Amino acid sequence: MTIREFVVRWSGATRRAKRVLLLSILMCAVGISVVAIERANRRFEGPLRGADFVHFYTLGQLAYTHQVSAMYDMAALHDAQVALVPDSKTFLYPPVYPPHVPLLFVPMTRWSYETALLVWNALTIAGYLLIVWSAWKPVSAVLPDRSVMIVAAIAFPPFWMLVLYGQITILILAAFWAGWMALERGRHFLAGAAFGLLAIKPQFGVPLAVIVLARRDWAMLRGAVASVGLQSAAVWMFLGPEVFRSFASTLTFTLNHVDLLESKPIYSHSLRTVTRLVPNWIGIPLWGVAAGTVLWHTARVWRSDAPTSVRVGTVILASVLVNPHVIVYDATVLAMPLIWFAAYMRDDARRSFAPSFWKIVCWLFAAFFVPTSSAIGLQVSVLLMVWLFVLIKRAALTPACELPASYNVRAA
Repeated sequence: MTIREFVVRWSGATRRAKRVLLLSILMCAVGISVVAIERANRRFEGPLRGADFVHFYTLGQLAYTHQVSAMYDMAALHDAQVALVPDSKTFLYPPVYPPHVPLLFVPMTRWSYETALLVWNALTIAGYLLIVWSAWKPVSAVLPDRSVMIVAAIAFPPFWMLVLYGQITILILAAFWAGWMALERGRHFLAGAAFGLLAIKPQFGVPLAVIVLARRDWAMLRGAVASVGLQSAAVWMFLGPEVFRSFASTLTFTLNHVDLLESKPIYSHSLRTVTRLVPNWIGIPLWGVAAGTVLWHTARVWRSDAPTSVRVGTVILASVLVNPHVIVYDATVLAMPLIWFAAYMRDDARRSFAPSFWKIVCWLFAAFFVPTSSAIGLQVSVLLMVWLFVLIKRAALTPACELPASYNVRAA
């Protein structure tokens, strides 16, 4: 059955039949995802639930007790971790997170590890659903089938990895979401303040830094600086200046051993994943050229007349591609761009790009679900994201007069 035939049959189905089919797909997708990811966790990391959350829980405990030196001493950090969660003895985490992160998890210290993990996962799921819903509402007239959106959002493989690992990518997603909301209202200072929250994983902010400097958006820059300054002041007041010196002392080791810190290579999804297939003397310059090319085209899209959501979505996609360290759960940030891009492809002037877009989306779901690098050595998801980036760039930069004449361009 071709895609066109499927669309025709789907359009003719009753609403009840659609809901039954979508619910069945959702239950199967979630069940398969949970089982597969749980097996992967047991194979690679043992039976501990929320394997990464134990690190954040430990950092929160150390911050609460003001054991600043232990936060950035790998041996002391591991000893504190095992004392809190004995089952995590085989887990070793390098101290790579800035001091903002331990402070965020201080509230979790009031509970046991199991309870804190449950609370964090509940917050992650609720936050994700609210953000996805908020991103969909402005385009709901163009994408009216709410059932499809809900199924796709919940069945998104990176989301389930995020929950099962107990990671903090929901905070990155929230920062992008808040920045987008501010830009939609023309509040560039507030947008910068929101994007400043990316300081917890600053590599996600690289495309934004390029855009701010290239466009001389000083209001956004002031907002970002103010945001980072306030975060740093809070850390200074609670943990003191020593925590910054301790963190700075780890940066040289981190930068010199980035590849060694890749704990889950089969779950990595970025351009650097591909360039690691060749020796570093070739791979690192190649990654630099590829990342620079992505950033240059991102700046071009930002200057276009594409909707704010599409421009922000392109920035988010670029942040995943150029990021040297992207585990599959970090790809959860793509949930918003995929919604916005889908709506953009429904525009009369962009429908010539729609067939390719939907093929990419379908294959991207599959590629996130099955880490192809374990079988063929190459992460197909990266190639699909590059294809998606090129497609969106072309759609945003192609003048309306050059689009196929068979489509009626809507008045601006």
